[in-house]
Amino acid sequence: MSPTTCHGPDGVDLSREEAWVLHAAVLEHVERVVAADGSPDRSLTVLDRIESCAPLDEADRDVVREALSTYDAPDRDRASVEAIRAALPARRTDGCASRR
Repeated sequence: MSPTTCHGPDGVDLSREEAWVLHAAVLEHVERVVAADGSPDRSLTVLDRIESCAPLDEADRDVVREALSTYDAPDRDRASVEAIRAALPARRTDGCASRR
């Protein structure tokens, strides 16, 4: 039996290329947080979950969205950034808007 290959976090359907772009975006985000004297702990947790194919919770997805929005993607990666954004599960709401 051959080992299963993972392409990014569980529950987010990404190609191998998109998984690499996601990794690069979050890694760059970690570097920016450290450069701004912030704590990279949350971002490092997200990076670890991406690398281990673990699922991302809502707070993790918020970190990913922030990383993608600030990622200085090279031209070749811009389509992948948009594909990753589209693949992220939608942000949940508390349902208040639907009760109006």
